[in-house]
Amino acid sequence: MTTDPLDGLRLPVVPVEPRPEFAAALLRRIETGEPGPSAAAARPAVLAARRAVTVRYFVDDLAAAIAFYGERLGFSVEVRAAPAFAMLRRGDLRLLLSVPGLPGAGRALPDGSVPEAGGWNRIALQVEDLASSVAALREAGAAFRGEVVAGVGVRQILLQDPAGNLVELFEPDRPGTPDREDRT
Repeated sequence: MTTDPLDGLRLPVVPVEPRPEFAAALLRRIETGEPGPSAAAARPAVLAARRAVTVRYFVDDLAAAIAFYGERLGFSVEVRAAPAFAMLRRGDLRLLLSVPGLPGAGRALPDGSVPEAGGWNRIALQVEDLASSVAALREAGAAFRGEVVAGVGVRQILLQDPAGNLVELFEPDRPGTPDREDRT
């Protein structure tokens, strides 16, 4: 029996367990007949690509940032490519952490400018009980910019990650108030 000359180029088949959220969503689509990704074909490719939101933060200390988001805010680590990059996930939010000055998104631009950590852009995470969340985070040594304030239909506070990036924690003012994703 002759061997296929392309066998040396083929990658081995490695079974991969899907994330539990993906498996549950796929099962729900099968059971309920919900449209899947093919229904998105009528939409522009940019909008159809993913339902998850992706945010990139620049951090000075990758290990400290991974610990902060994992231990304090419930993110799970999907990819850890130390010392330059990590990909974390919480629900439909994918958080990319990059270290300035290192390969990938942290590398210097042709004009010599390098990304930096901190700033006012932020992700907003809804919490069940803002007061107890703030108390627990303070007890764990987390830093905040200011105190809890009333926003439009929510109470909120700005939490700082170890690199100074902001995370807005918010709680709707009253039960039944839609979260921010449902507002226009």
